This record gives sequence, structure tokens and C-alpha cells, in this order.
Amino acid sequence: MTPPISLTRASALAVIALAAAACSGPSPRGTASPPASAPTSARESAPASVSASASPSPVALRPSPLRLPAVRAGAACPTTPRRPWSGPGEAAGVLGDGPLYPIADYFMKGTVLELRPGDRDPDGSYVKKVRWLSSGYTGPVLIRADRIDGKGTASARFSYTGEVRDDGFHAEVTMPPNSLPGTTTVGGPGCYAYQIDGTTFSTVVVFGAVKTGAAQE
Repeated sequence: MTPPISLTRASALAVIALAAAACSGPSPRGTASPPASAPTSARESAPASVSASASPSPVALRPSPLRLPAVRAGAACPTTPRRPWSGPGEAAGVLGDGPLYPIADYFMKGTVLELRPGDRDPDGSYVKKVRWLSSGYTGPVLIRADRIDGKGTASARFSYTGEVRDDGFHAEVTMPPNSLPGTTTVGGPGCYAYQIDGTTFSTVVVFGAVKTGAAQE
């Protein structure tokens, strides 16, 4: 006997509804795909406004080109005159326009370094104690030195801070006035110059070097 048409249609509709429910059910555990907006790496999960470093960067110092004077061999060395000092710090006189000064007290009259036998290193160069004074400036500095009347080398450095960099000596000056022990090395007698650069200044100091005593031999 053939079932009524209405009953057959009702049964077909029930089968379709069950199949649709099975297709729309939850996916098996572990196979669900992440939302399209979910980050795919740890870097993407960080807010865009967060910096890679939480500490501020120090002011960068771009080295100025060297502008040391040239002196003809055998000519008089045009040394920088000593300036009396009455400002903060321990110095009777300074050299140059500052605000970072080599202290003139470590030079002989005429802004000349005295090269003694005890100052000589095994490589033949002479190392002299020269202290520096910073007044009215904080920030990075670069000190370069060279011979300006012929072939030769020179360098300057602080004793307890800084590093050799950019063909000179780089350091961070803090809490002025600041007394900075240091040394200046020269290859021998001659005419030399420092170039001293900071973020707000650049200055040149010219000095001589002569042998004295047994060092003259």
C-alpha cells in the first residue's frame, strides 16, 4: 500500500533537517582555525606603539671633519695662549674656548709639553699627564689629536671614562664642572693640535712638544 503523499514529504523534510544539523555542528578539538584577525607571531602581538627599547637613547654626536691648521716644517708652532681661569674646578689656567678645556697647568710656558726620559714608552712615543676641565656642558665629546708640522702621531684620552672611537677618544661628560684626568701621547718633538667636538661646539687647541734633559740625546 502506498503511504499518503503528506507523510512521505514530512519524512523527507526530517531527514534533510538532521543532515543540516550534522554539518553545522562543532569541529573536532584541535582542528579549529584561528580567526582571520589573530596574530601569527609574537612580534605581531605587540602593540604598534611599544618601542623596542624602554630607555631613551643618548644624543648622538656626529664627528666634524678635522680642521687642524697646517704648519710648515721648521716654522714656529702657533700655540694656543694660556687663559687664566677663575671659574669652577681646580685650574689656574686653561687652553681654548671650551666648554671642555685641557688644563694649561700641565704645559710649560708657551703651551709646550715637556718630554722627559721617564715619559717615553717602549714604542718610542711619549705619554704625558694632561687633565681636562668641563664647565657648562654635559653630553658626548670627541677628542682627536695629530701632528701638524710634519709626519707623526698624537692622541688624547681620559683615564677613567670613554673609549677609542671615530679616530679619536669618545666620552660622555656629566655633572659639570667636571675634572677629567687624562693623558696625551705624542710621537716626539713637534707641533700638535687637539680638535675637541661636542654636540654644541667644536674647537682647536695647538700645543708644542720638546725634549728636555737626557731626552734630548
